[in-house]
Amino acid sequence: MGKLIVVTGGARSGKSRFTEEQIWDKDKVCYIATGVMQNVDEEWQERVRLHQKRRPKSWATHEQYANIGDWLAQEDYDYYLLDCATMLTTNVLFETIEKHFPEKLLLDEDHFLTKPEEALVTQKIMEEWEAILEASRQKNMTLYVVTNEVGLGIVPETKLGRYFRDLLGTINQRLAKEASEVYLVICGLSQRLK
Repeated sequence: MGKLIVVTGGARSGKSRFTEEQIWDKDKVCYIATGVMQNVDEEWQERVRLHQKRRPKSWATHEQYANIGDWLAQEDYDYYLLDCATMLTTNVLFETIEKHFPEKLLLDEDHFLTKPEEALVTQKIMEEWEAILEASRQKNMTLYVVTNEVGLGIVPETKLGRYFRDLLGTINQRLAKEASEVYLVICGLSQRLK
């Protein structure tokens, strides 16, 4: 039976570094990078390079954001660090819209998803997360999931912002409910919540 540990916090709060430190000296570690982007700019490449540079060379790295549950079921590491839930959700969101509602891909205020379309997109994203949770239950491994806490700021101005905030908030609650440990990181300081 696997163990799920969730680490949440704001952007640049130190949550990734905190999580890396928890498994720094462990063997058989795989870092799952979900920030796979189609149009990578120089600033994003620099962020990725800095993340890679600070990780131990003994860790494996796997870049993927979809079908991770299936992939986990076939792998044999003791520790996984999925960084991060926010990017995974974002990438699956846009991939699902592109597949089912390509005319809505701009997601502007005048052409946003209808409620039934939102429901389908949400369902596809939640299925992705449920597959990850199921894989984490079935295997003898420890899965760390890093995620952004999105509910501490103002109400987003756009429909997309509000939809995404609500969606990720729901995902974070689902992950926290399943997890055996949950940590909040603010200003590089961690507090165990569960």
